[in-house]
Amino acid sequence: MSEPSLLLAAFGSILLATTTLSALALYTALVTDAGVRRAMDLAPLSVRATTVTSTVGADDFPGVDRTVRTRVAQGYGTIPVQVTVGIQSDSYALSGQKSGQKTGQKSGQKSGQKTGQGNGRKTGQGKPSDPDLTRFATYEGLDGRAELVSGGWPAPAPASGAGTGGGTEPAVPVAVSEPAARAMRLSAGDELTIVGRLDGRRITVRVSGVFRLRDPYDGRWAGDELLRTGVQGGDFTTYGPLVVPAETFLGRFATGVTATWLAEPDLRRLPPERLRSSAASIAGIGAALRADCGQCAAVSPLPDMLGQLDRAAVVARSTMLVPALQLIVLAAYALALTARLLAEHRRPELALLRSRGGGPGRLAALAAGEALLVALPCAVAAPFLAPLLLRAVGAFPWIGASGVRIPATPGASAFAVAAAVAPVCAALLAAPAVLGGRRTYVEEQAARGRGERRGLIQRTGADLVLIVIAVPAVWQLRDQGGALSARVGGDLGVDPLTVAGPALALLCGGLLCLRLVPLASRLVERLTARRAGLAAALAARQVSRRPGRHAGPALLLTMAVAIGVLSLTTAATWRGSQEDQARHLAGADLRVAVPPGTSGTGGASESSESSGSSGSSGSSGSSGGGRGFAGLPGVTAAAAVHRGDAFVGSTQATLLAVDASRLSRVMALRPDLSDVPLGVIATRLAAAGGPLPVAVTPDLAETTRVTLGSAALPVRVVAVVAAVPGTPAGGSALLADLSALRASGRPADVTEWWLAVAGHDTAPAAAVLARDPGLAVTDLGALTRRLRDDPLAAGLQGALLLGFAAALVFAVLGFLVNAAVSARERRAEFGVLGALGVTFRQMLGLMVVEQSFVIGISLAGGVLVAAALFSTVVPAIVVTGQAAVVTPPVLLHVPWAAVAALIATLLAVLTVIVTALTRALHRRGPAGALRLGEDR
Repeated sequence: MSEPSLLLAAFGSILLATTTLSALALYTALVTDAGVRRAMDLAPLSVRATTVTSTVGADDFPGVDRTVRTRVAQGYGTIPVQVTVGIQSDSYALSGQKSGQKTGQKSGQKSGQKTGQGNGRKTGQGKPSDPDLTRFATYEGLDGRAELVSGGWPAPAPASGAGTGGGTEPAVPVAVSEPAARAMRLSAGDELTIVGRLDGRRITVRVSGVFRLRDPYDGRWAGDELLRTGVQGGDFTTYGPLVVPAETFLGRFATGVTATWLAEPDLRRLPPERLRSSAASIAGIGAALRADCGQCAAVSPLPDMLGQLDRAAVVARSTMLVPALQLIVLAAYALALTARLLAEHRRPELALLRSRGGGPGRLAALAAGEALLVALPCAVAAPFLAPLLLRAVGAFPWIGASGVRIPATPGASAFAVAAAVAPVCAALLAAPAVLGGRRTYVEEQAARGRGERRGLIQRTGADLVLIVIAVPAVWQLRDQGGALSARVGGDLGVDPLTVAGPALALLCGGLLCLRLVPLASRLVERLTARRAGLAAALAARQVSRRPGRHAGPALLLTMAVAIGVLSLTTAATWRGSQEDQARHLAGADLRVAVPPGTSGTGGASESSESSGSSGSSGSSGSSGGGRGFAGLPGVTAAAAVHRGDAFVGSTQATLLAVDASRLSRVMALRPDLSDVPLGVIATRLAAAGGPLPVAVTPDLAETTRVTLGSAALPVRVVAVVAAVPGTPAGGSALLADLSALRASGRPADVTEWWLAVAGHDTAPAAAVLARDPGLAVTDLGALTRRLRDDPLAAGLQGALLLGFAAALVFAVLGFLVNAAVSARERRAEFGVLGALGVTFRQMLGLMVVEQSFVIGISLAGGVLVAAALFSTVVPAIVVTGQAAVVTPPVLLHVPWAAVAALIATLLAVLTVIVTALTRALHRRGPAGALRLGEDR
């Protein structure tokens, strides 16, 4: 290979390094931003909002309202926030009708006719003598979140006492929800009379309109059962509320009532770097309010969510640093190898210049100038090439599904990384020439004839020192479950040593493999010396005489193979972990939560099977009858489940009571999570007699009694399961048979149905279930896709793919350059062999045997190094999108078929390179060897 070709190879190495590292920096920023935004978009309002409550009256409400809005705006800072207030009055009794009568009075009926709900009607939990109640309420912005079914929104009513001359006050216009109107048998235009429970004041109200909430399950209505359902049970049955404008409420019903402000922020433009500061500012809203409003109380889970997202962002960045640092080590060595070959090619010229008066400073300046001329164009081009590289990576479906948008122009991070990497690459390129410029011409010629059997790192024992550093770093990475460390003040940051541990371990593994090169070469030489044949003996002799020549490409290939195998294993393990997490959270292929009081049997029994015929329409039914879950498309088994809370001492646990006869068909339990097969567990749970048989999580293994409601129940542990599917990750849980629980005398209504689907194809059945808004469906397929597409968790996939592809290119490029330079330096040897009659086939055999030694050691060493790091590195960097410990534990997946394909592909590419170089040498013939010195 000529000098221009070496410079071109150096340019390619620097361009690849700067482009890939710039792309990784840009990708890390994009993934973090997309992941944070996605998490905030998917977070329910109950998590994002801040709720402020205070007791107010008509006189002090304006001041309290102003204070709340001001403090909330100050706490959120530049984050846009919408504040709405809702107030409910004290209870009013519905008066006048006999028990059970439920007809409202039309506006045209005579005054004095008894209207409203009757006293003494037994409803819900109330006693026969308890009156039915109602409340007035006002909700800011309700007209924008509800639609009128009939009538119109109420207009402000006159103040109390502004009646006619006869003393009769006009009716108060109100709006009622559709469920309340149905329960009270009211429609637009009806009037009814209510009575104040404290002052006995009679108030006539007129229904001006009936409305329907657009989304009854909106988080803003989460604590307002009366508004959502129209009826609220308890010691008394309350209907309503009777919604009035704010002016009407404050003028007539605001007598020491509780107002609730809801602050809903728009977090779409909140950058990741402001998560921590925003969390601290929002958390201070409560203290600021109490200083101005003693009765105000603020509650917000948002600071905790922002803190968790900040931690997740730091974990995502630290996780993607692992493949980035591995690539940096590989790129640095590949460039150093090219620089060494270029310096060796120029050593005679440099030595000659030195002997003719060229000083070390001048020679160093020449080398540095040339290196900068090669590196600076790469620094300019790399940031613009980075988005193109990321778009190519995003073309893969499992990467593009994360929703990370690649910008058309690079960001500041890409320019910063390119500006930092290019000078370092220039220094690496110039270093061998600068350090070797002190040799004289005679010393250089003598050095060219000697072959170093060991490199500088091996001679000094630096590889052993690196092992002492790398092993504790990798061990710490495994124990910590990540590369984070606590800083002064309690903040989390990236631990540089821990995150660099895998890269150092790869380098150490490669260097240790190099120690085997001299031993293996001498062994091969002894074996081939006793056999006939020129190619094998001559190749073994060449490797044994100068093993240092082959150490560079061997180390490069070893690290590249190790990075490739680790990347494949990490990606396969990550995908398997997402599937395991989804199965644990879902519990079954489909989990359907049914409304209280409906068993949804869909047939004669609460557990049923179907043929799974795809032709079944599978209507989910209505709330008043059975639900045909077993007839849904593809469903092969359905089991009724009771979910409730149980207490073991002070520990709260989730209780799942499932029909044991269907347990093994529907529950998605990973086999390694229990020492007992699921079928055996089901048999044990169904055993009759004695305490209730239960399977429990390890923390409840010694349990003998649990508390359900207010009653204690003796239990017998028949199995221990590391994590019970269908329960919160990391939580305590008990699993029992539904029939056995009922036989113990405890009420156990069916709250869920767990369905098994043929081939785990849940889409057809889920589409049918989606037609019923009263059902809450957990779809295993949709949950798996959501976990896989989370940018904070899936970002590692893109980083691995980038590092994997770049590592292979570096390895092939380094091998090609080294093999070409080695072949060029041996043209005289090949010319002599050709003159002696050695055929092309024999020369090819010589090159193949010689390079096979390097390739074989590298491929085998790379797989062994990767295998040594499997169990420590991979589980530590596979975490959830919220940076939490994975439940169930990560199970290592090694895709041996993909590893074999990688090895075969590399072997084929390297063989083609060796063959092409050998053919090129053979074409020159002996005449070319006679003119060998003319190009010096």
